[in-house]
Amino acid sequence: MEYKHFQTEDFIKDEVFIRWVKYGENESFFQEFILENPHKKSCIEEACGIVKLLVKAESGESINIDQSSVWSHISDKLEEPQTIPKTVFLSKVKHFKWTKTFWAAAALLIIGLVSKGVLDNTQRETISYTELLEVAEKQTKLIEKVNNSSEPLLVELTDGSTILLSPSAKVSYPTKFDESKRQVFLSGEAFFDVIRNPRKPFFVYANEVVTKVLGTSFTIKAEDDDNNVVVSVKTGRVSVFQQNKIDLIDPEEKGLIITPNQQIVFSRKEESLKKSLVNSPILVQDLSFFKERSFEDKPVTEVLKVVEEAYGVHIIYDADQLSNCIITTTLADESLYSKLDVLCKTIGASYKVIDAQIVIQSGGCD
Repeated sequence: MEYKHFQTEDFIKDEVFIRWVKYGENESFFQEFILENPHKKSCIEEACGIVKLLVKAESGESINIDQSSVWSHISDKLEEPQTIPKTVFLSKVKHFKWTKTFWAAAALLIIGLVSKGVLDNTQRETISYTELLEVAEKQTKLIEKVNNSSEPLLVELTDGSTILLSPSAKVSYPTKFDESKRQVFLSGEAFFDVIRNPRKPFFVYANEVVTKVLGTSFTIKAEDDDNNVVVSVKTGRVSVFQQNKIDLIDPEEKGLIITPNQQIVFSRKEESLKKSLVNSPILVQDLSFFKERSFEDKPVTEVLKVVEEAYGVHIIYDADQLSNCIITTTLADESLYSKLDVLCKTIGASYKVIDAQIVIQSGGCD
């Protein structure tokens, strides 16, 4: 697919692009495409905004528009005189069967509305901590803990899980957890160490982001006035997904899964989840676990396999290209990026971080 020649209207009619925006499929491909084609970034951002508006319309969510202006724009496009009352047309759009043809037609209509200023695709629906509590308290009684000190505050939950609240952060949770799930509500930054219980998944609601775990440790940073919500994993596996309206259910199929040394950043402005590596990946497997830490005249691929396992990070490379790359090195307790810098410099290669993976780029060794 020649995406480099695509315009906004081409992207919003492309099924692969639509599934990327809706479900995060082919994330690494599109992120690499944007890196290699920076002139397409604004076009892609506009197309993403339009697809998200269509997804809202498709699901029956209301979109904040001036109906009179919308109908005026539609009427300008009609060849025959207006015969359908505007209120009837706009109310039926939500109940129309969203075929591929109708999706394309609606997409083109929205482009026109945006260009005329009738519809603002930069409007975002945000969810605050207070709004989350208003909904939750209709279902159960909550306890709130607020850290007004300058030091972290340890909060112990009834199931044995703990929350380390950063200064100014606050968390609310039920006096007694539900029989099928554990739910807490966060504002600010906190580190969670969750007791494993497959029968009772643990949910953290923070702004428009929902984090689901069975038992693991992770950090969430979510301020009401921040543009981003960040979830990073220390141990275990975490599922992260967004909600556009407060709904205390489990729409996990729309989320992304992250593991140790990975993080997800939710952009509240763009309404998008992006997976990446944390700024400073740490060892998930102590180096003493490995039989071989010193390598003398060994293929670099053997070293990369150990690094990959030690940090729990997937490293992608062309084994054939690196087959003749021989290296002598010792793995010490240093940062992941320091190790990669040394390895790549030694064999004349480079690396990129794409979709929480390390991609080694090399022309091979003589």
